[in-house]
Amino acid sequence: LALPCWHLQASATSLSARSSVFPVTASPAAAATTATHTAQPVYSECGGELSASSVEGEVGVLTSPGYPLQYSSGLHCVWNIKAPEGMRVTLSIQEFEVTATPDCEEDYLAVDKTGTGADTSTESVKRLCGGLDDVVTTYISDGNVLTLTLQTSQDGETCKGFKATYDVQEAVVTCGATVSQPSFVFVHPAAPDPVPANTTTECTLTILHECKSPVCQLRLDFEYLSLQPPELGDCRSDSLLIHGQNLVPELCGQNTGQHVYVDVSGRLSSKLYVVTSPLLKRPIGHKAENQTDQDDSWEYEIENDRGWKIRITQLPCDDCNTDAPAIARAPEGCLQYYTSTTGVISSFNFDGSKRDLEPCWNGTEPDCGRKVWTGHLNHLHHQICVQQQEGYCGIIYEPTGPDAFLLTGQATYEGVEHRKNKYGSSQCQSDYLVVAKSRTPGDNDPWAHDRFCGLALGNYVTGPIVSYSLPFMLEVHTDDDEFSQSVDTQNRGFQLRYTQLPCGAPYLFNGDQKFVG
Repeated sequence: LALPCWHLQASATSLSARSSVFPVTASPAAAATTATHTAQPVYSECGGELSASSVEGEVGVLTSPGYPLQYSSGLHCVWNIKAPEGMRVTLSIQEFEVTATPDCEEDYLAVDKTGTGADTSTESVKRLCGGLDDVVTTYISDGNVLTLTLQTSQDGETCKGFKATYDVQEAVVTCGATVSQPSFVFVHPAAPDPVPANTTTECTLTILHECKSPVCQLRLDFEYLSLQPPELGDCRSDSLLIHGQNLVPELCGQNTGQHVYVDVSGRLSSKLYVVTSPLLKRPIGHKAENQTDQDDSWEYEIENDRGWKIRITQLPCDDCNTDAPAIARAPEGCLQYYTSTTGVISSFNFDGSKRDLEPCWNGTEPDCGRKVWTGHLNHLHHQICVQQQEGYCGIIYEPTGPDAFLLTGQATYEGVEHRKNKYGSSQCQSDYLVVAKSRTPGDNDPWAHDRFCGLALGNYVTGPIVSYSLPFMLEVHTDDDEFSQSVDTQNRGFQLRYTQLPCGAPYLFNGDQKFVG
């Protein structure tokens, strides 16, 4: 038995009247969406291929043919709404009036979130009929295509149909997901709130390399990555592990803004593992004057801002694939890859710090609660590459500040004049950088060197270093601990600003200078 349209209209009027008694307040998010979205021209043809815009605030509008007049009998309209690769289609039904029958047998709007063109009678497809209050109004596609089908009977009552808006959103996944999309965002389960301080998390993400073309690399952009810091260079509490063909270091601490490339050529899938442990408090004694008793308080050394938002992009092997993301693949062997003429390169956990509560006996000591660097990571052996730009033949690296190169030795809060640089294979054997055939401009040492360590950068004199060796590349090496080779404390790591040098610029080496390792 079909319900006539006047019945649906009466229901809608009744609902509207009741809603005035109990006003509905739009959420701030909904209000913002209404205020900022810009509608595209209305599409009302019977079927077609539609593209959802990735421009922020731009939405598409789709209606049944003839809307808001009644639709015709005998319609079979199929719309495929497609989002860019790695994104999903969001459909929001604004108005809806389709003749209601049991199980929506006659007139219906079918929503296929898989976008595969599945039969409208299958469980994966949702048939809708009746009024707006009878249907779910928001749908998100599983992939980047959502399919709508409007089917109307050959005779009988018809209604005014539907009006819907569509736009795109990022594909966001969390722990336990298995993903095959070319691009998506991986977040911790509590996002946007921090990881709870007193819980243990064991999180796995599986990435299937089932794209249209074979996948050679993953690029992981750490839009936010904050974990517990290393202890003497080791990730003993929290860690991020990435399994691919190349060796990717175990990561912890503060790594927001960093990125890594993972070789996955020949693999059907890859995995990411994130483990977090409860934050532990340390005791601090508070001894009042003229009292023998001491009260202990327990405080955290680090702020509980732990969490992650990692943008993951699958990069195909085929350079001719026009559907591929516009991100360059890294040269073989490069864990990180920079493609601009100038930029900043940092070691992992360069910004990691904590309140040092180790010297706190009664809570009044001068060093109690001081800020200390939690340091670079151990077991690092990787290459950082810079793409040579056309017309550039050299590159210069310079620390971004006085604490921006601390690799070997005991760093203190004394003036930078007490910090010494080391260079060459005889002095740098534990933690060091390698920049091939490089030296400090103005250095009169007849030999150039490639290894740099210590508490300042430079060859015979401290300062920036220049290399004309191709390809532009840094090698990072750290040993297994911070005390067997040398007693290293407060070794923050490095943060270097690089600038490529034009081929026509003055040559910064003396012509008779030679190179040794």
